[in-house]
Amino acid sequence: MDAQHENPRQAQSEPIATGLVPVDELETDEVPDALVSEFSSLTTPYCWVITEDAIAGYDGAEPTAVGKSGPERAAAEDVTEALTAGRFFRLVDGGGRELAIGRLYDPSGRNELAPLDDFGRRNLGALNIEFRAEGGWRAA
Repeated sequence: MDAQHENPRQAQSEPIATGLVPVDELETDEVPDALVSEFSSLTTPYCWVITEDAIAGYDGAEPTAVGKSGPERAAAEDVTEALTAGRFFRLVDGGGRELAIGRLYDPSGRNELAPLDDFGRRNLGALNIEFRAEGGWRAA
């Protein structure tokens, strides 16, 4: 094996073409704002949608929160993006009881509390939001 192919990681750290970012610079959990706006199809900075309502249940006796979404100005395409690419979240009360489950698409990572702030506190009495992680739920 020649020196050029002995360490593939080292070989990849140089840009292959003009304008590309070296691999080493891409190894981060943060997405640059320029890329977020370029690749996101959202018309709003984030979008969330409720997919399960633990309070209303499924019998139709109580109005359900299923299908509620936000922010208010979010378009149907934003809701679709949240449903297909969003992180699972759940809204819980002060005792940790699950009130609702949904999905949040937030490319910037700056709006984790949006479902709680926009809807959960006022409409469900939720006090916390948790995100699906490693088979369980973790507080934001």
